[in-house]
Amino acid sequence: MEQALKIAQENLKEIRTVTEWAGKMGYENPKTFSRKFRNYFGKRPKSKLIKIRVDEFIKLSKRNPNVGCYVIALNLGFKDEIALSKFIKRHTGASPNNWRKNLIK
Repeated sequence: MEQALKIAQENLKEIRTVTEWAGKMGYENPKTFSRKFRNYFGKRPKSKLIKIRVDEFIKLSKRNPNVGCYVIALNLGFKDEIALSKFIKRHTGASPNNWRKNLIK
């Protein structure tokens, strides 16, 4: 299961759902993957996938403060900066621009 985290981080552009993640891991049934993941980590794979994506947004924003949200959105597998903005705001409560302003300080 440790390999699952590495695969998710390396394939964030392609993995949008737990079903896609399970497929990358070689599971035909996403429920089997979810159960094994939850038993191993004590968390649901969807919540972990969200955390990985948010953490990667923060990391990319810190590393590349002059890169626009559109480029970061594409690197994380979003279609545009609007989709990224909705995702970040829904899961953190702050907009990507607010995050980036606070990270640059």
